[in-house]
Amino acid sequence: MKLLSIFKARSIWLGHLDDFNPLGINLFPIMTSVLVQTYKFIKFPTYDDFKKDKKPDSLVFEFGEFQNFKNLSIGIGLTIHPDGFVADTNSSTVDSDYFLADMLNRVSEAANLPLYKEIIQKQLYLSQLYVTTDKRIEIINPKLKQISKYLSDNVEEDKSFEVSGLSFWPDQTSKVNPAAFTFERALNVPFAENRYFSTAPLPTDKHLELLNKLEKLLS
Repeated sequence: MKLLSIFKARSIWLGHLDDFNPLGINLFPIMTSVLVQTYKFIKFPTYDDFKKDKKPDSLVFEFGEFQNFKNLSIGIGLTIHPDGFVADTNSSTVDSDYFLADMLNRVSEAANLPLYKEIIQKQLYLSQLYVTTDKRIEIINPKLKQISKYLSDNVEEDKSFEVSGLSFWPDQTSKVNPAAFTFERALNVPFAENRYFSTAPLPTDKHLELLNKLEKLLS
């Protein structure tokens, strides 16, 4: 499986965020100052947002950048929810984790807050990749070609059908559900390009490892 591009590499750090601020100080100006000055976010919340909505559900910081552990400049987006932090890059969940750790250490130091390792209770991931492979999904069960042929023969437009996606879902009854693992042809792209889009509730490297396992099954 060849990686073409990373659409989203999301790290989600969950915890009781109120525990970051046991003294109840006004963190908004301190945190905003650190984030905007250090990471150069172009779009960020202001006090006007609180005037419109006395208690926003989340604080969104967009179009920032930071230096990762390889000293590369990485674009970053951050959303702060009542129960956690969400960081998005287009490079790797390693970079998203690196940013969250760096950001929380800086904010904790600036406001004399507890260390994030004492607050964060769970880390989740969402990886979305574009990849290419010359393997075909129908090889898993060649009998499915009967469905493809029926559709191709009976749809009035001259279209060729084939099995174009797989998905593995977690039980949806849990309070917090990870994303599904999906592997499907990219939209609006000719079949001949062999371009696929995949989502997984995994770090980027584990996602690629899983896709390579899938490719072996399709061989």
